[in-house]
Amino acid sequence: MNRTIRLNKKKKSRLWMELSAAMLAFSLLVLTGCGKGASLPAGKKSEKGYSLPEIMVIAMTEKNRYEEICTDQIWNVTVSDEQEDFASYLTGQIKNFMEELKIMNLLAEDKKMTLSPEERSQMAAAASEYYGNLTSEDIAHMGVSEEDVRTVFEDYCMAEKLVEALTEGIALEVSDSEAKVITLMQAETADRQAAEILSAAASQENADFEKSAGEAGLSVTTRQLGRKEEPQGFENAAFELTSGQVSQVIESEGLYYVLKCVSDYDEEATAARKKVIFEERKRKAFREIYDRFKEEVNLTYSGDPWNKLDLGSGRYAADADFFEIYRKHSGQ
Repeated sequence: MNRTIRLNKKKKSRLWMELSAAMLAFSLLVLTGCGKGASLPAGKKSEKGYSLPEIMVIAMTEKNRYEEICTDQIWNVTVSDEQEDFASYLTGQIKNFMEELKIMNLLAEDKKMTLSPEERSQMAAAASEYYGNLTSEDIAHMGVSEEDVRTVFEDYCMAEKLVEALTEGIALEVSDSEAKVITLMQAETADRQAAEILSAAASQENADFEKSAGEAGLSVTTRQLGRKEEPQGFENAAFELTSGQVSQVIESEGLYYVLKCVSDYDEEATAARKKVIFEERKRKAFREIYDRFKEEVNLTYSGDPWNKLDLGSGRYAADADFFEIYRKHSGQ
């Protein structure tokens, strides 16, 4: 019996990212979006998409990752937004990924970009290791050759190189102020009087915030907060606090909050958030270039590989993780 899970677009994207952490390393591909997406419109150029064996190189890694985390019961899940089984949903995600990988390489070709001899040597070594880890049963199921594997490794490397080249020189700097992360103790309640009692008690010198919250009948959570993660009123009140200070009652979206600032500047978390914001800006800058080029391309396939892609049965290429091998040989 199938389970039905309800996934809005935000939740779908989060599920995809959480279960495909290695794929996320290349976050400028399909992982910026969600769902199956529309087919590419007929454009000025018709280009051949990847073959089924080339698609299988990525598909088997993703299939194995999902099964390792969720067991093979994942294939009994139904994605309710589209009323489709999980295999169909994941096939759509892989299709988006492979189409964007192909188009990025066409864009790199248009920009006269090539891999260096060293990069080609690294990808040849990666392909050799991947293919060497396949059993005869894996090869038969995937229909794959070492040349197919090398093509996917080289294209993945070129796509990363393209992103760096096209975003180089663009102003993407992130200030400490906009990336700043603070650490808070937070009490939340629908009872304004309880919140007022806590605020008054916890503001006393040397008061224990958690003890005061307990006396007011409230529990406390400790959290980190960055800009634009909460409604503006809540954010403003939180970021006005200095270390050790307790807030007045904050009303936000029908609830009442009292905060104690544990740290008004978490250096490690701020550095991590700065990196995330930087990558988001890089992604946006690249997508503007990519999207214009994409409209000029129409991908075609031989033999309808997407209907032949089998994700729901058997376990193949268990010892050949594309993304782990790529990281190893690319020096990441």
